[in-house]
Amino acid sequence: MKFVVIGGNAAGMSAASRVRRKDPSWEIIVLEQTREVSYGACGLPYYVAGLNDDIDLIRIRSVAEFEKAGILMKTECTVQWVDFGQKMIHYTDSQGANQTESYDKLLVATGASPRIPPIPGIEKKGIYPLKTLGHAENLKRAILEKPRNVVIVGGGYIGLELAEACLLQKIPNVRIIESMDRLLNVFDPEFGQAVQQELERHGVQVHTSEKVVSFEGVGRVKWIVTDQGCYDADLVILSIGIRPNTSFLGNEIEKLPNGAILTSPAMETSLPDVYAAGDCATVWHKLLEKPLMIALGTNANKQGRLAGDSVLGKPVEFKRALGTSMLRCMGLELAKTGLGQGECEANGIPYKTVTVQTWSHARYYPNPQTLAVKLCYRPEDHILLGAQIMGAKEAAWRIDTFACAIDQGMTTEELGFLDLGYAPPFASVWDAIAIAANASK
Repeated sequence: MKFVVIGGNAAGMSAASRVRRKDPSWEIIVLEQTREVSYGACGLPYYVAGLNDDIDLIRIRSVAEFEKAGILMKTECTVQWVDFGQKMIHYTDSQGANQTESYDKLLVATGASPRIPPIPGIEKKGIYPLKTLGHAENLKRAILEKPRNVVIVGGGYIGLELAEACLLQKIPNVRIIESMDRLLNVFDPEFGQAVQQELERHGVQVHTSEKVVSFEGVGRVKWIVTDQGCYDADLVILSIGIRPNTSFLGNEIEKLPNGAILTSPAMETSLPDVYAAGDCATVWHKLLEKPLMIALGTNANKQGRLAGDSVLGKPVEFKRALGTSMLRCMGLELAKTGLGQGECEANGIPYKTVTVQTWSHARYYPNPQTLAVKLCYRPEDHILLGAQIMGAKEAAWRIDTFACAIDQGMTTEELGFLDLGYAPPFASVWDAIAIAANASK
């Protein structure tokens, strides 16, 4: 049997490796558009920041390592289209020649690309996205030239991490422009407001509810024009989301409106013998009970493993995605899992919330820090729906307990009396988790 994978990063290589381990008789071929495979993209902002100057540390496994394991790697190949009826992939190879590759089973794991909006002047030099190793190397070189004015378009996870990266690289003027009414809109409003205050405390200029109109300059960007003003910009970083790399598939395969490939909980698509995984595909949300695009490395690796099992005829369903994520921005840690109040309202889910302010550890141990914990839960039975947490330290790791509680359908009462660990350097006798849970009514 012949298994072809389009895409050589987290999901694709997880699937290829899974099939190779489980059944060495399979022929496995990976078609990857770039020269790079299997790297931790989440580490790119820290490389740009100078917290890690060795980009090789971001690489997980090399082409040579995969080929030693019996996986044929074809890099710098661009898939043009797939004939699903004939089970034939049409692509151009590293020399630009047209080639074909047949398959018995196919996995689409092409990931996603940064959104590049059709804004006048977007083609000018000095405007950078960040998604790949190549992007990171280009952006870091540009930042090390010490531009005076850096403008970041987009105030999500990557935008905030890059704002901190610019400060660490001693950029004098850093500005964030966000079209929505707050930063970090995946969190509830008060968390986004706290992040904005933290950034402004460190000198970052933050603009919300402001849209970019054009990029100005002769050949190279010098100013960014919005619907509210004009700002100096020696370097611009685009961080306004991603789009699935699925346009080459046409309309034969079912997708969400945003282009993400619809998959079953076992990563099967609408076409026989075709699977999808990673940022280009959907994952089943446990609480909303529907497929969503949730672009997280944790999901991509799970999806790849599941796709490998399905290819081998031993499907395992994954219906437990909660969108659990963490962020460090300057002196704040933030984390969330499950549903916030905005998501509950958007999906017509009844909810109640409770927010508490408490301590990271016992006050009689040095240097306790305040934590803000917010829970969403069902009014009728107090089943936990979501949690968000923020603090200067010892905040983010607590989100995993909340994720476990939501996964297991626990009530706030059950969570409040969970037998959590205690020692003064790590927690109070009533941990922040229990305090928040017991505050629900």
